[in-house]
Amino acid sequence: MCQFSFLFLKGWLEKIHILDRKDINADFISTINEAIIFLTKHLNVSYKIEGIQRQDILEIPEIALREAVINAVTHRNYFEEGANVVIEIFDDRVEISNPGGLPKGLDLKDFGKKSIRRNPLIANLFQRVRFIEKLGTGISRMKKEVLDAGLEEPKYEFTGFFTIVFKRPKVSKTVEKTVEKTVEKIIDLISKNPKITIKEIQKETGLTRRGVEYNIDKLKKESILIRIGPDKGGHWKIKTT
Repeated sequence: MCQFSFLFLKGWLEKIHILDRKDINADFISTINEAIIFLTKHLNVSYKIEGIQRQDILEIPEIALREAVINAVTHRNYFEEGANVVIEIFDDRVEISNPGGLPKGLDLKDFGKKSIRRNPLIANLFQRVRFIEKLGTGISRMKKEVLDAGLEEPKYEFTGFFTIVFKRPKVSKTVEKTVEKTVEKIIDLISKNPKITIKEIQKETGLTRRGVEYNIDKLKKESILIRIGPDKGGHWKIKTT
């Protein structure tokens, strides 16, 4: 079993306001999948049209995030009681930390070039289920994915924890205006039809289901939108000041 704590924080540098928190204690595979779901829920998504298909593009490449999560689970010090793997999403960065610094026998100068498996049984499991393509390549793969996306190279911190820090891209004014218009469109649709469904909002806005759910979750957290009743048969209520 693996313990994870997920935090979505509002604060540029410090842990000021926790907007969403989730703790999980599950098997390795389920934990990794839950971590990716949490990250994709709270990070920004852009869209790219290729032919007739629209592709969701996460602001930090999902492959890089998955590698970081798998690395945290694989190299965690499981003898450290009371310390979990932690994912923290700030306004300007994402931090993924695990108890245990560099594995014993690995010098700092060899980090990213050589690999020492702190938990070989877990590493072998991930290789068998193809979560790991080749041992020792995760750091270089994360670097490549992030640089290819035009982002800063991940930073690494070594204390009692090992932490991978991904810088989030700055949101441009154009993107901010697009997000604002999307939110306004959703609020307008709900005001006209409080019983409108997610699928209907998708059709009217052109968003994916995940995009609609992300914006609705954001409106609910900001206490702008309230759900009255169950998913089927209920309705939305817009909170007025």
